[in-house]
Amino acid sequence: MIKLIFPPRLQYVLIFVFLLPVFCSNYASGQCLEKNFAFDAGEKLSYRGYYNWGFIWVAAGEVKLSVEKSKYKEKDAYKFYGTGKNLKAFDWFFHLRDTLTAYTEIESLTPLYFDRRTHEAKYHAHHEYWFNYSDSTILSKIQKREKPEKLDTLANKPCTFDILSVAYYVRNLDFSQYKKGDKIPLSMLVDNEIHSLYIRYKGVEIIKTKSGEQFECLKFSPLLVEGTMFKGGEDMTVWLSNDDNRIPIQVEAKVLVGSVKGILDSYEGLRNSKNSFFKKRNGKLDIEE
Repeated sequence: MIKLIFPPRLQYVLIFVFLLPVFCSNYASGQCLEKNFAFDAGEKLSYRGYYNWGFIWVAAGEVKLSVEKSKYKEKDAYKFYGTGKNLKAFDWFFHLRDTLTAYTEIESLTPLYFDRRTHEAKYHAHHEYWFNYSDSTILSKIQKREKPEKLDTLANKPCTFDILSVAYYVRNLDFSQYKKGDKIPLSMLVDNEIHSLYIRYKGVEIIKTKSGEQFECLKFSPLLVEGTMFKGGEDMTVWLSNDDNRIPIQVEAKVLVGSVKGILDSYEGLRNSKNSFFKKRNGKLDIEE
């Protein structure tokens, strides 16, 4: 189907790609996060997406992520906001505008509410989820195209995150406890279902962005959910900056036809200095403190 192979479809993949693979659950602790050291309100990240079919990489769209402090039911909360869209040059063929919004507790990043609005050509869908911890349930409301709303109640599992808040939670984990090849379990809410998955840690590697910046990164491959875009398995690699910011730097994945890639394009409002950032001096790579 054209919808599966045309490059603008990449934006939905990019949002999913950056957020899915980098999450692990700490079941041994009553609180999933001890301290947030990696980000704060005001952070903004932008990514450029590319699609490969054969030997050609084509710029296809962009993803933007931002953090702000807000209120949820009159309590202080983080508000995470993500958008994905195709380049305007492709609007005549395939118009895509996707948005993700999540609210979490400030200290623990425990999910409170998640909203996903999908606008892809003539396909429209709206997913909403409310996390209730008094009875360990998740209430959902889903509407696709012109169909009636579907209401449901799911049994929640400890340390289950939505596909947006998970990206911020994982940036605060202690990766020094894992060895190359280790599998790290995860629990995530995707399309009204909680999935038990894992990521495989692959060590440290230096990645160069389009701007010429080079980052020392933590490298992962996640177990993917088989569906309309992925065959399942570990056909994806994610690189996360190995510093106090833990920024997603790059992702590559095989899809049913071709491959996709997302690369960090710009950033602002980082909480910490870029101590995984490299640049060339006299032909050598040196850390910039």
